[in-house]
Amino acid sequence: MTASARKKSVRALTATALLALAAPLALGGHASAASVSTWDRVAQCESGGDWSIVSANGLYYGGLQFSQSTWLGYGGSQYAQYANRATKQQQILIAEKVLASQGEGAWPHCGPLAGLGSDHADPYPATTSYPNPSSLPSGTLVKSPGGPSVKVMIGGAGLPVAGSDVGPDGYDLSRIVLVDDAAFNALPTTPPAGTVLHDRAGGASRYVAVAGAALPISAADWTADGYNTRPDMGVPSSWLAAAAASGLPSGLVVMGQSGTDASRYVMVDGAALHISASEWTADGYNTRTLMGVPTDWLKAASVRTPSNGTVLMDQSGTDASRYVMAAGAALHISASEWTADGYNTRTLMGVPGAWLATAVARPVADGTVVKNASGADPSVYVMAGGMAVPLGYADYTGLGYDKRPLTPVPGAWEATAAARTAPGDGTLLLSPDSATVWQCVNNGGKKALTAADFGPGKLSLNDVVSVPTSLTAKLPTAR
Repeated sequence: MTASARKKSVRALTATALLALAAPLALGGHASAASVSTWDRVAQCESGGDWSIVSANGLYYGGLQFSQSTWLGYGGSQYAQYANRATKQQQILIAEKVLASQGEGAWPHCGPLAGLGSDHADPYPATTSYPNPSSLPSGTLVKSPGGPSVKVMIGGAGLPVAGSDVGPDGYDLSRIVLVDDAAFNALPTTPPAGTVLHDRAGGASRYVAVAGAALPISAADWTADGYNTRPDMGVPSSWLAAAAASGLPSGLVVMGQSGTDASRYVMVDGAALHISASEWTADGYNTRTLMGVPTDWLKAASVRTPSNGTVLMDQSGTDASRYVMAAGAALHISASEWTADGYNTRTLMGVPGAWLATAVARPVADGTVVKNASGADPSVYVMAGGMAVPLGYADYTGLGYDKRPLTPVPGAWEATAAARTAPGDGTLLLSPDSATVWQCVNNGGKKALTAADFGPGKLSLNDVVSVPTSLTAKLPTAR
């Protein structure tokens, strides 16, 4: 309270009056509440906005300059013995009681000047209590007061419900439960690993949640892997479609859920790479969380290879060599190419050494069209039995290779493959000069095949590689 208004300020109360006014009573004609911003204006006028001040004469305390008798009479001692030792909010709460009892005249100069009598806002309205969404039963629809998004609770996670899900999935929006904004936004967006799922809109397909992905469960795995014993949760169609299309994160260690196969695998770019028994501990895979996945899904993932362009190294770290995937094979990257060709800018994935050795020995798939990753050499080649066969423009377009994707490969590796004089034995070749299919034999020769050589249990025409006539012409015919 200002010095000029001290004598008319909040008055000391008698003991009887103190008891009568200890509770916040709303008397006729008196304002009973005011916003924090209005109290700030009162404090600015009374004390310069200093909520811990004591007046020069030592009689008034805090931002609103309470006399000691008023502070104690209205219950201030529950917070602090003196007003200036209480928080701003605590001082305002006591001031609200004084305002309800005496009106803005308790601050005869600063109260009216700040508009205290005309402000009826609650400075600290009671907050609404919301349920903890993670404790709600699965299937409960939730939303926050601060936004339009709706989620459905599944095992403590909140899965987003799209507008397109509401009708087909049968969600009743009249049964939405409001939850706190922060809790709503903090909800996990994927169900716990191992949760069995199906499309709420219908269908017989079943999935299991693993690391954010929904992996399909085959009919055989449904009972063999024990998924039929778990609760089967219906989830939004749009969420399930996205989760089923996503893959497991690289580095995740998995095994078949049935437990009948002790093999362990590590996921790399959608492929499940086998981990040998010695690598399990030597490479630290045993320190990672081991996730059970559907057996049939794992079988399919274990025959896949990381996609073209994936950069790899031996997980053990004992070999400094780096490799890049191309059509199922791991191609060595020389030290100069590591930076010159930009491989150093890609994510480097550690893989089991035994698997890597097999991938390094594996030839690039026949029919793959390759070129130097550096771009310095415009030459284009087609792979045939480990040999990079050069393609002139006429062959490149005439044999239809211009319709296939170009796979960049390290230049040093390409040069070695192009230096080979013939494809490996067993490679099937066809050149435009003849309808004869040739099989490479005898380390550089060729043998003509007939229709009788193809069919079920025999050779396949799908394995034939179209090559320039110049290649088949230079291979001697075996006798």
